[in-house]
Amino acid sequence: MESHFFRKYPLILSSYLCPFFQKKIPNTEQAKIERVLRLISLLKERPRTVPQLARAVNTSPRSLYRYLKLLEKLGYLLDHDDQNRYWIFEAETSKITFTLEETALLRPLLAGLKTSSPFYASIERKIYLTSELVPLAAELLDRHRAQIVTQLNEAIKAKLQVRLLRYHSSHSDTVTDRLVEPLSFTDDFSQLNAYEPQSQIVKTFKTSRIEDIELLRQKQENTSVSAEIDIFGWTGPEPIFVELHLTSTAYQLLVEEYPATRSYMERLRNQEPFTFRLGVEIRDFRGLGRFILGLHKHIQVMQPQGLKDYLNDIVAGMGY
Repeated sequence: MESHFFRKYPLILSSYLCPFFQKKIPNTEQAKIERVLRLISLLKERPRTVPQLARAVNTSPRSLYRYLKLLEKLGYLLDHDDQNRYWIFEAETSKITFTLEETALLRPLLAGLKTSSPFYASIERKIYLTSELVPLAAELLDRHRAQIVTQLNEAIKAKLQVRLLRYHSSHSDTVTDRLVEPLSFTDDFSQLNAYEPQSQIVKTFKTSRIEDIELLRQKQENTSVSAEIDIFGWTGPEPIFVELHLTSTAYQLLVEEYPATRSYMERLRNQEPFTFRLGVEIRDFRGLGRFILGLHKHIQVMQPQGLKDYLNDIVAGMGY
């Protein structure tokens, strides 16, 4: 039942899923399992009301509340707002990482599941990316995407150049091949930090916009380039610790745009409306500053003073 359950209850996992893979679970029980899995996915996407969730998983609101209680028992941290919309609050990074023993157990079980099953591709993807290879990235939607990340990871370790084939750039609205020297990934593997010889600067590339890659034999030429890039995609000489307090709206938008920020969040109690705290080191004010200015009524900047000065200078210079 997702990463937390897999890691904490590996034995329960085998006894729970074994009958399902062998198709011995009655249809009514299988339907419940499918509803719970679907519910987890919906709660992670965005806040929804109980009636909306109930309709989405084809059950009654009364039963939906029972499913929510079940998720809490399994270790999921649920939250809701004043509109009674629910979502899963992940205070720590959620990565699905299987041990070798768990992988060895799950592969034979997967072999007995028909490839036409709606669960096959998802489970295969999670097993394929074990802790011995590359941790599962939330943005990886299929095995091909997983192979791209695995190859990029190999290039990072071997310090090789790669060519990003048909990269879709949102800034220039173009599709081009890009010669780069991979340096690192963001925590959730949704972005690649790489040095681009043509522009001679470190850039951030979204893995979801890479159609394919060509792994080159040529060694990286700029091995001294720093890979210290913050979670907002900016480089800088020294890390700067920032602390923000956010409303539920700002929290939801921030983790949607920058998934890696989840692991730096914590829930604040009795501090309405700023009920979330972000504490993280960044390398430049520009990436985070852009987000703060867009939601300034939903964010309190606690520290440092340098970030406050930076934001005040931008506001003071605005003239329309």
